[in-house]
Amino acid sequence: MTFAPGAFQRAISIDWSSSAVPTTGADSCWLAQGRLDSPGPVRTSNPSTRHQAGELIEGALRLALARGERTLVVIDVSFGFAAGTTEVLGLAGTPAWRALWTSLEARVHDDERNRNDRFEVADQLNESCGTRVFWGRPHQAGFDHLANLPIKDVEVPGLAPNPLPRLRLSESLAGPGVISSWMLVGKGSVGGQVLTCLPYLERLRRRLGDAVTVWPFDAAEDPGTPVVLAETWHGLFDWRRESGSCRDEQQVKGTLRALRALGPAGRAELFTPSTWSTLATSVRSSILDEEGWTLGVR
Repeated sequence: MTFAPGAFQRAISIDWSSSAVPTTGADSCWLAQGRLDSPGPVRTSNPSTRHQAGELIEGALRLALARGERTLVVIDVSFGFAAGTTEVLGLAGTPAWRALWTSLEARVHDDERNRNDRFEVADQLNESCGTRVFWGRPHQAGFDHLANLPIKDVEVPGLAPNPLPRLRLSESLAGPGVISSWMLVGKGSVGGQVLTCLPYLERLRRRLGDAVTVWPFDAAEDPGTPVVLAETWHGLFDWRRESGSCRDEQQVKGTLRALRALGPAGRAELFTPSTWSTLATSVRSSILDEEGWTLGVR
């Protein structure tokens, strides 16, 4: 069954976390769920681990599929890196975004207690490609062996400097406050969320099969499938009037309500950003093949 552009019955809005221990509250995983086709409550949940978050997301999607309801899943995580990343990292396969997702799914280990090796994986990727792409690791002595992953954005002996831009195109257009995904730790860092989230999304995509598509990689518009995964940035939406125990809960609720308020026509427009019509063909091809786009950046 193919759905009309922008027509969704439900949404799940997600704020991800790369925490190495189970945690709740600020800087942990938050999910907001609610209807998009009618007024109603927005339910939030705060699983203490990524494993629990993944189970909640998949369970909600399978229930919606059984009911014949369509779900938009928006996640505050970049679905790709700057154009040229897979070539620099030496990741084989096409399209480029799929090469990245499958590679991270195979490399990153993340157990049911949030213990993960994202810093080790980033160190190995830097070393294998001979380029200091990622940076930022904890100051503790237990991470000193990661010689190819500097604590700060500085040169590393034996590694070439990063030739890739700090931000993707959609990130540069999103406004102030966007942090580079090359940064894995530190205030406002988001790179750790990318390395830990994409493996979960790859497994989810594989398990749900044809029911799910990833925007804009699978289609440069609303693909019409029962489940659509899209990256977003909660800062693009008005969330400050929302109630919540912390900013993260406010943001996931506010994003969902904003998507509801747009209605089908407004949501359909988000899937065809007007900026794209001004881009060179090669730039747009890079977006659809590797970089991706942030839903809400027009």
